[in-house]
Amino acid sequence: MRLAGSGVWWLTGLMLLLGSVWPASSLDLAISVALELITLLPLIVLVALMAGWLAVSAMAERFRGALEHRPWQAIFFAGLIGTVTPVCGIASVPLVAALLRQGVPIAAAMAFWLSSPITDPGMLLLTANILSWPFAVALLIAAMLLGVTAGAVTHALCRWRPQAQWVRAEAAQAVPARQCEVSARSPFWAETLSTFALVLRWLAFALTIEALVRAHLGEAVYSLLTNVDSVWAVPLAVGIGGPLYIEGYAALPLLRGLMDMGLTPGAAMAFLIAGAAISLYAAVAVWSLVRPAIFGLYLVLGIVGALVAGWVTDIVVHLG
Repeated sequence: MRLAGSGVWWLTGLMLLLGSVWPASSLDLAISVALELITLLPLIVLVALMAGWLAVSAMAERFRGALEHRPWQAIFFAGLIGTVTPVCGIASVPLVAALLRQGVPIAAAMAFWLSSPITDPGMLLLTANILSWPFAVALLIAAMLLGVTAGAVTHALCRWRPQAQWVRAEAAQAVPARQCEVSARSPFWAETLSTFALVLRWLAFALTIEALVRAHLGEAVYSLLTNVDSVWAVPLAVGIGGPLYIEGYAALPLLRGLMDMGLTPGAAMAFLIAGAAISLYAAVAVWSLVRPAIFGLYLVLGIVGALVAGWVTDIVVHLG
């Protein structure tokens, strides 16, 4: 199913209305979504401006040339940059959209948008202080490996089927100058305004879904995480981590408390990776850029990566 811009807003409004009248009449859910959106507005503006800059800079052209001539080096570089740069899931996909419009292959995009939301230097330090240094380093390595593996798999598939069959036409095409009077004078403003609208509508959609999930399922899933058998703790954490996304910095104290209550380190690792790489924030934006087949690949790679990282972490802890 493909939702147009107006369709996304209508669906978001319908969900907000439903959450405001059921199970009891209250505006708390709508107010919380609005406040979060206002809080994130500076970030949305920053991301839009960065996308505008990418539209007029030569970086995308250089990156595309590097990937075409040295694909494996470029995929590794995309995964590395995604791992060490402080670009969250909200910001990474709109930036990828701008790069796709400039012709950057989707293999690099996949490597970047799966690795970048998981960790960054600030997240690394906080993870080390709140959980432990071994856990923080393991998270860094997992993010890097996930990005590189995802890029390699996508590159192999693109050799079998052209990129044009993976990316939605509106994501691959440059923004037309006639969209508004300002954009007619500058590709920078054309890309900036287009990205701002893209992020705003999909972020409002994701925040609304997240608020509904938290309001109706939050307490139950937290209780379930700490009482399930350790063998199933990792897949359960993956299944919960994405839909019940909690921003990485806020998740760390919560996970420390859950680990004190019996949550395994592997489940905590899986929760962090799934909640960042395939969160609602990122997933709805990825859906807006790519066709269902590559979106399914993105979900499979994120889920498998989180599962493997979680199980390996538990095995290492057990052997240690």
